[in-house]
Amino acid sequence: MRTYSLLAIAGLALAGPEIALAEVLTVEGVYPARTAGAVEVEEITVERFGGDVGEQLAIAITDRLEDVRLDSQPYFTIKSATGGGNTYHIYGAAGAAPEQALSGPVGATLRGTASGEVSEVRDGSEKRTRCVRRDDNKKCIEETVDVFRCRKMTVHFSPSLRLIAREGGTLYAADDDLVQSQRYCANDKSEPSPARMMDSMVDEFAQRVRYDLAPEFRRADVRIMEGRKGLAKADSSAFRETVRLTKSDQAAACAQFEAMLPSYPDHASLLFNAGLCAEREGRLEEAADLYQRTRMAADGRAYAQAGLDRVASRMRAERQLDRRYPPG
Repeated sequence: MRTYSLLAIAGLALAGPEIALAEVLTVEGVYPARTAGAVEVEEITVERFGGDVGEQLAIAITDRLEDVRLDSQPYFTIKSATGGGNTYHIYGAAGAAPEQALSGPVGATLRGTASGEVSEVRDGSEKRTRCVRRDDNKKCIEETVDVFRCRKMTVHFSPSLRLIAREGGTLYAADDDLVQSQRYCANDKSEPSPARMMDSMVDEFAQRVRYDLAPEFRRADVRIMEGRKGLAKADSSAFRETVRLTKSDQAAACAQFEAMLPSYPDHASLLFNAGLCAEREGRLEEAADLYQRTRMAADGRAYAQAGLDRVASRMRAERQLDRRYPPG
C-alpha cells in the first residue's frame, strides 16, 4: 500500500505538532475528493468565466486548486485558456516556463458563469426609548420614543460550473443559488457591505469546488474507550496506566493495548483501542476488522461506527489516488 502526504495551504486545517491530550489517540490521513468523476484529471485549463462575478469566481477557484499539494508537489497544474480575453496564468508545475506549461496535454477545461444581484426592501422599523430630561438626582423624569426605519439588503450569487474532459463529456458540474440577507436600520453605525457578502459566498462556493475535486488531509484526536469491566485486577490496573500513557507516548500506549488484546479478544475497549492504533499507523484493513469486532459489543457500537466511517473514507481516497497514479 502506497502512502501519500497531502497538504493544502488554503482552505484546509494544516496539521501542527502533535499535542498530548488526555485519553485520545491522534489519527491522520488523506480523505477522498467528494466527487469521483475527475480524480484522474491532473491539468485544468480555466477559461474566462461569464457573468458579472465570473472573473472573481475564476480567480477564487484557481487559487484554491493551485494550493493543493500532494507529497509537496502541486496536485493540479492550472493553465490559462488561449485565444485572448481575460485569462488566469497559474502554473502548477514547479519551475515550468509558461510556454512549456501551455504546450502539454490538457486534462480538462473548466468553464463557468457567475452572476450577482443586490436588492433592498423596506423592513419595518425599530423603536428606541431615550431619556430627554433628568432631575437633580439624574433620575429620568421624561422619555421619548424614537422610531427608525429599517431596510433589508439581499445579495444573490448564482454560479454554474462545468469541467469538460479533453475528449468531450462533463466530468463535474456544480450549480447553486446562494443568498445572504442583512437587516439594518437608520440608527445603525454602518450599512451592510454587499461586496463583503458577495466575497463570502464566492469563497464558500470556491471551497466547495476544491473539496469536490481534490482529496484533503485531516488530523483528529479521537477519544479512546476506557471501560475496564471484565479485566482481571492486575490487567485492569495495567489498562488504566496505559490510558494515562496516551498523554505522553501514544506509540507506547498502542503497543500495550495491542499486547493485552490476545488475552481478551472480545473486550470492547481493547478491540476499539487496538483498532484506533491500527488506523493511526495506516493499517486500515486491520483497523476495519477490529472495529467490526468492536461493534459486537453493545457499549462499543457508536465508537466503532465512527471508526469504520473514517477507515472507509480513507480507503476510498486510496482507490481514487490509485486511479490517478496507477501502481507501476
